Amino acid sequence: MTPTSQKIALKTEYMDVLKELQKLNKPMEAWDLSKHLNLGYEKLMSGAVYTLEQNGLATFSESEVISLKLNKEGLSYYEKGLPERQLFKLFVKDGRKEVNLDELAAEAAKILGFKKNIFFIALTNMKKNKWVVTSDAAGTNQIFIYSEAAEESSLEHLLKLFTKDSPLSLSSIPKELQNEVKTLTKRKMVSREKGTVRIVQLTEKGLKIKISEIEEVQEEVLRITSDMLKSGEWKEKLANLKHYEVGIEGPRFQVGKLHPMTIVKNQIREVFFSMGFQEIRGPIVETAFYNFDSLYQPQGHPAREMHDTFYLKKPNKGILPKKEYVSQIKNIHENGGDTGSTGWGYDWSEDIAKKLLLRTHTTATTIRHLAKVGLENQKLPVKVFCIDRVFRNEKVDRTHLAEFQQIDGIVIAEDVSLSDLIGQITEFYRRMGFKKVITRPGFFPYTEPSMEVSVYSEELGAWLEMGGSGIFRPEVTYAWGIKHPVRVLAWGLGLERLAMLKLKREDIRDLYQSNISWLREVSY
Repeated sequence: MTPTSQKIALKTEYMDVLKELQKLNKPMEAWDLSKHLNLGYEKLMSGAVYTLEQNGLATFSESEVISLKLNKEGLSYYEKGLPERQLFKLFVKDGRKEVNLDELAAEAAKILGFKKNIFFIALTNMKKNKWVVTSDAAGTNQIFIYSEAAEESSLEHLLKLFTKDSPLSLSSIPKELQNEVKTLTKRKMVSREKGTVRIVQLTEKGLKIKISEIEEVQEEVLRITSDMLKSGEWKEKLANLKHYEVGIEGPRFQVGKLHPMTIVKNQIREVFFSMGFQEIRGPIVETAFYNFDSLYQPQGHPAREMHDTFYLKKPNKGILPKKEYVSQIKNIHENGGDTGSTGWGYDWSEDIAKKLLLRTHTTATTIRHLAKVGLENQKLPVKVFCIDRVFRNEKVDRTHLAEFQQIDGIVIAEDVSLSDLIGQITEFYRRMGFKKVITRPGFFPYTEPSMEVSVYSEELGAWLEMGGSGIFRPEVTYAWGIKHPVRVLAWGLGLERLAMLKLKREDIRDLYQSNISWLREVSY
């Protein structure tokens, strides 16, 4: 703030802004204020409003708005009237109360320039507004007057709120006309635009201060130049030299930065890297073989149905690995193979395993890497993770998306146990800022034992489930040559649930349909 001992000095044009706001005694939209005072918008915001704000006399706020602007067709109807209004005027010309449909269509084409589709749109809306009725009782299509008054429709009322040049804010449209906005959009008369509105208003100090208490500056000198020093002119300019308060923060610049979700994903990556993991990637379009069959999920499992999984139509089949490995998966499903299990006891189908789909979990990617480790007899231990998109046919709401992301990981090592798995997951969440982590027994077709993972949110004061984990069953690992004493610790965690906690969002859709104001607030 400017020291109280120092008298406030304002340029004349800045003083005019203060006087106008005092006169209005209410907040004002910056564009309207700029036009009203005939002061350039940039000069108003970066000069007048900024100076008033630094002196504690005014503030301004920003919000994102959706506005509607009439397009070429909309402007035409704004000037001439909607097609139904134009057609009605033509119909009642010379007191006419009945006309043949084909006759009116011909008149509309000749006089109004209406094409056939526009004519019938106009006629339909005339009937909808109860201005006319039609009948073919006499053997010909006739149009009859129903209401000579032809009262203004809601759509016409809405159209009158527009101006030729300026957009109309969606929020300024009365509630009773909001449904007509859909009609305007459907009839392709408007375009939608997103923008930022800035509201300027005086503080209590700005409302109460007397103009006589402010020093008016005709010409403000921003800096003393070398020419002023040479000529001695600087001495005459000292009284008009702009006062600077070095303790005041400068204007806030809106610069490009990483999306909040990218920031969270990078934090997760850094945690896993620090724990000795490597990142892996896999295909989004996957075969049912890797997405389901390799994870010992029976081919009749409900999760494979269309209501959960997006299957591809074209191409609809993929390529399976070598026959010997396909044969092992087949045997494991049918009779347990050499795992010691009895299997699921059904006839496994290679055609079903070839089906292509959008992967439903990133475990399909980790199982691909597990297979690679086993087949290549890689040196153990192996620790890998994957952060990537998955797809499920779910209804979108505040907690569900059809496309979301998972954090998957596996540790392949000898003689690892459930305690090691708990330690890995607990350490991950601890490094992500969660002090309390608990696990409890769960069930998944491909792990035994299985655990569900929850963390405690200090802000919400509640435990929140984050995902599942466990030790891969022999039915999952034996086909790829990974056998006792080697075990595979595995987990699949929700990225969005973690991001919502970190970014303090209550609706999962906010993470991808991001409000510009929120994006500006999120720190780097």
